[in-house]
Amino acid sequence: MASSLNLFFFSFLSTLIISNSQISDSLNGVVFSVVKDLPTGQYLAQIHLGDSPEPVKLVVDLAGSILWFDCSSRHISSSRNLISGSSSGCLKAKVGNDRVSSSSSRGDHQNTDCELLVRNGAVGITARGELNSDVMSFGSVTSPGTVDLLFACTPPWLLRGLASGAQGVMGLGRAQISLPSQLAAETNDRRRLTVFLSPLNGVVSTSSVEEVFGVAASRSLVYTPLLTGSSGNYVINVKSIRVNGHKLSVEGPLAAELSTVVPYTMLESSIYAVFAEAYAKAASEATSVAPVAPFGLCFTSDVEFPAVDLALQSEMVRWRIQGKNLMVDVGGAVRCLGIVDGGSSRVNPIVMGGLQLEGLILDFDLGNSMMGFGQRTRSDSASL
Repeated sequence: MASSLNLFFFSFLSTLIISNSQISDSLNGVVFSVVKDLPTGQYLAQIHLGDSPEPVKLVVDLAGSILWFDCSSRHISSSRNLISGSSSGCLKAKVGNDRVSSSSSRGDHQNTDCELLVRNGAVGITARGELNSDVMSFGSVTSPGTVDLLFACTPPWLLRGLASGAQGVMGLGRAQISLPSQLAAETNDRRRLTVFLSPLNGVVSTSSVEEVFGVAASRSLVYTPLLTGSSGNYVINVKSIRVNGHKLSVEGPLAAELSTVVPYTMLESSIYAVFAEAYAKAASEATSVAPVAPFGLCFTSDVEFPAVDLALQSEMVRWRIQGKNLMVDVGGAVRCLGIVDGGSSRVNPIVMGGLQLEGLILDFDLGNSMMGFGQRTRSDSASL
């Protein structure tokens, strides 16, 4: 029965998503299919823009402020329009972004282009891009739809470090010109984002959790506040960290950013040192071996490894990391702890990586600045 439910869930996604982006008759938002690129640990989605028959393949970035791609890479659309520096679209891009400017390459100061600094969060590089607009197509077979979408055209070298075949990034952050914000503005719906990451059948949607996964899944989520003033990122507070139930001697609260372009959770070096020592001690029954980069702790024993708990706004609200969300099989019967040293110069002391987000339903309720999280169960599939 369980396998038939899973099959039904995957079949539903296949029929729901035409060319990997679609809205169903019963949903109020857009649903994008997401798959994992194993070599990079990044997550990929596709959209259709303009009159080009080719979809645009994008890396999903929770912190991204805008959708951007290399407009010269296999995607030619006659309906694409360059945005003027004096337009409302450019003004919208400037909200919360002091790196937007107007420039003219034609010597015509009455007809300037809207330029903005675009960031590749996977490798931390930036480039100037030009703001454009085009029509994004979505919809079910019986109810197709379109929406005018702002995005940035960027130079090809900004693709460095992205998954093979990716043409750019789908920015899902809290900025005014991120994809969720633009879609919410078009539909006058409350800004929200539903995310479910999985190696094969992930989902990114501007619909509610209840609409995508059902009432039971929605009611099972636990909520924690999103921090404000976090430069468009999704950041939560971590009050304390526990390994195998034992609280670490690190001073909190600690700001934890959620990321889909970082494959494994990263801790600031001083926190990681305390954490790694505690974890090695808690996993003393396992046989420790030489670490395999980028990991700091690796083992060969096939034992049940200790869980890691993050206490959020209180010690009663915890995010547990265990099993496949914690240990990485690197081959040769070696398993490594999927939490790594993130260095000493981090904006946020914790960055939650994609591996730790997999299998969780995440509800970003931007109107109320809250984030819900909970494991997806087989029964959630039945609601689809």
